[in-house]
Amino acid sequence: MPFFPSLPEDAGVRALWDTFNPKAREALGLFSRSFMRREGKLTPADKEMIAAYSSLLNDSEYCYSGHSRVAINLGTDPGVFDPLVQNIDTAPVREELKPLLKFIRILTLTPAKITKADADEVFAAGWDEQSFHEAIAVCARFAMMNRLTLGHGLIVDEERRAADALKMNYGADEAKG
Repeated sequence: MPFFPSLPEDAGVRALWDTFNPKAREALGLFSRSFMRREGKLTPADKEMIAAYSSLLNDSEYCYSGHSRVAINLGTDPGVFDPLVQNIDTAPVREELKPLLKFIRILTLTPAKITKADADEVFAAGWDEQSFHEAIAVCARFAMMNRLTLGHGLIVDEERRAADALKMNYGADEAKG
């Protein structure tokens, strides 16, 4: 049951935005669409993996549940998330992702401790500035969403999250209309 009495028992993010700030939902959708599904060296599957990984680090079961499914639907190995939390160096991800994911881990858990050396490792692994920027934007978006869902007390409805994951498009349908 959400913490806010005006939210329905099965409230999701959409209900939260529709109840309190529909314009913010539109703006967040526009922001998210600008990078989450953009093809590049950092793929949409990579971005969803980062979304799920940072949500897992933040103990946001609501966001992790949905975005891990989206990542898997886009081709991410379903067995990647727990190993990432345990030890990035031995996790079953592309080698080039490991420095980027280490940076994301620091940015998620101890953001004030990020150093230029951490960023230099990402660039040394071959990441361009655009891809690196998008990874940081994913991490930032989910830091906000994790706190929004946790702060409002949204609960995971596994069946609903599975269905939502199949159609996750960051408001693209509304943008067309």
